Amino acid sequence: MNTKPSTERIQMPQIYDCAPLDRSAQQITQGVVFVGGVLTLPGLFLGLSGLLNAGYGMWGVLVSAAVAATLLMFVWLSWAGMPTRLEIHADALHIRRRWWRRIRIPMRDIETVMRPVSLDVRRERWGFNVGVFGYQGPFLSERYGALFCMVTDRERTVAIARTRQRLLVVSPLQPAGFVYALQDVRQQYAEGTGSEGNAK
Repeated sequence: MNTKPSTERIQMPQIYDCAPLDRSAQQITQGVVFVGGVLTLPGLFLGLSGLLNAGYGMWGVLVSAAVAATLLMFVWLSWAGMPTRLEIHADALHIRRRWWRRIRIPMRDIETVMRPVSLDVRRERWGFNVGVFGYQGPFLSERYGALFCMVTDRERTVAIARTRQRLLVVSPLQPAGFVYALQDVRQQYAEGTGSEGNAK
């Protein structure tokens, strides 16, 4: 007896929360925020000391303010892009983020789903964001090649191979359940499109 649920009986979307930030990401985020905050202090101290009237005092304030603004803007962009939820729809996977618009991966582009993937930022050759509110954006890995990461916990990772695109890495709170659900929906999508093609 086939107990596998059909597409019609599966409640869509299936929602999986992303894992919380791992210890390393928490420490990196706190460190960057702290440094950005500290860099705003020279202007206050120079203002209180009256050195802003001197030329070098003004230049010091401008430089520290520019660096602090750059860091804090990067922190805000990273926070806004932090993945929070994975939604499996019948025809696509949606990655919801804190503020930025969702990322949509059509089901037809998903080739395979696998886990675990070891994401060791110390061994990656290059990465866009290696810990501020997660591990986000393009990465170049010695082991896996070109990756696109939307990861919050390096111990809970799932890799999604896509047609003619970078390997996508996400970190659901329940990796095993997410992999099973995505594979199931992907298979049913393939069967459904195949049936439609045969009917035509």
